[in-house]
Amino acid sequence: MLIATVDFTVDPENRDEVVARLLQDKEAIRAMEGNLAFSPYVDPVNDKAVRVWHEWHHIEHFRAYTASEMFKQLGLVLRPLMKAPPVSRRMMSELLETVG
Repeated sequence: MLIATVDFTVDPENRDEVVARLLQDKEAIRAMEGNLAFSPYVDPVNDKAVRVWHEWHHIEHFRAYTASEMFKQLGLVLRPLMKAPPVSRRMMSELLETVG
């Protein structure tokens, strides 16, 4: 499984707009082949910080997402609102169990 986190900052007055835009595409991204999770979060302490949590079954699925028109369009909207380039961390993980 691939886990990716994307962290970026925006002006506080733009944060709700950014999260709303991410949520607008959430269901379509979740419906993409291999997607296990797509969740935008806001930092409860830093009103400029946004994080997007991704889980993908295989790295190839994530690469298909990042090559998609949806990803491109999302970037065209979000990047101008970012205060600095996003930081993306990508990790391979093995699911041991799901409890609950």
